[in-house]
Amino acid sequence: MTLNYDNWCELPTIYGNFRMYDLQDEDIRLLSYGPIEEVHDNALVRIHSSCIASEVFGAKDCDCADQLHEAMKMIANEKMGLIIHIHQEGRGQGLSRKIRAVSVMQKENCDTAESFHRLNYDLDIRTYEKAVDILKSLKISKLRLISNNPRKRSFLEKNGILVKTEHTHPKIRRENRDYLFSKNAKLGHTLPLNEVQEGKSIFFYHSDQKWGEFANFSRHSIFVDGKIWPTVEHYYQAQKFHGTPFEEEIRTLETPTIAKEHAHILLKEHPAIDWELRKESVMYKGLYAKFTQHPDLLQLLLSTENLPLAEHTSLDLYWGDGLDGSGKNRLGTILMQIRSELRNK
Repeated sequence: MTLNYDNWCELPTIYGNFRMYDLQDEDIRLLSYGPIEEVHDNALVRIHSSCIASEVFGAKDCDCADQLHEAMKMIANEKMGLIIHIHQEGRGQGLSRKIRAVSVMQKENCDTAESFHRLNYDLDIRTYEKAVDILKSLKISKLRLISNNPRKRSFLEKNGILVKTEHTHPKIRRENRDYLFSKNAKLGHTLPLNEVQEGKSIFFYHSDQKWGEFANFSRHSIFVDGKIWPTVEHYYQAQKFHGTPFEEEIRTLETPTIAKEHAHILLKEHPAIDWELRKESVMYKGLYAKFTQHPDLLQLLLSTENLPLAEHTSLDLYWGDGLDGSGKNRLGTILMQIRSELRNK
């Protein structure tokens, strides 16, 4: 497949600015974070099959849109990666058959696998040749695949691409709970649906998952320094430019991800004075405000008793734990300090 590097446009999203490239094929959409020619081996890649119901109309009975959005967040956080979006409704069966299968599920109270079986449909007939063509044209021979689907990984590996899996973390809702568990049980997916191991450590990272309210990205506004900040992350990033017009500029940005991204851009020309000395006190102040101003969050924090808290990520070895304990986990440490202080009040 020949990519047209000249025909692309900026795609400003709530997660950051992506680029959309023209492949002269209406059934496939290619997004990159930054110039596509800079994407290299070991990049994050999401090969995503379309789901009009959730992605366009907001249906809540699957996790398709959730996975796409989480992948975009992950890629934006690393500032490099690809989204290969393929028009393959209903696991390749097409929209008409997908509607029929969902109708059977709803009327006969069965899961996806059983519905497909009753209709004599194969469970998954998707193929990923076009994705392989794109990756090979970009000379990508190994990557980190954002997926819980072993068939997808196997397809890439059979076509000579080394793959490391990066899981998505589904939002479990009443409408999709049975669907998610059936994907693991009957389709061989590896969705991380188990709860954290109580009694050992409480891990948090994704702001929309269990314990995600502890993250500085969670959508809980705080009132600090006479202003309302949409999230702790907005406050944290803005304080790099305290007393300048950039502070207010960051405060009003749409999402914490955009606030972080914009602050990093500004820092290139406007270094933050003494930031390394101030950043922990700023984070503490923002988090303290969050837990004292939201009683429900305070109760959640206190419910963890004396269990260790850790931001569970390899993407930040200062605030996070590095997944294997190699990080400093300063965010978890500050939360445990605040928990102790508020418990004794």
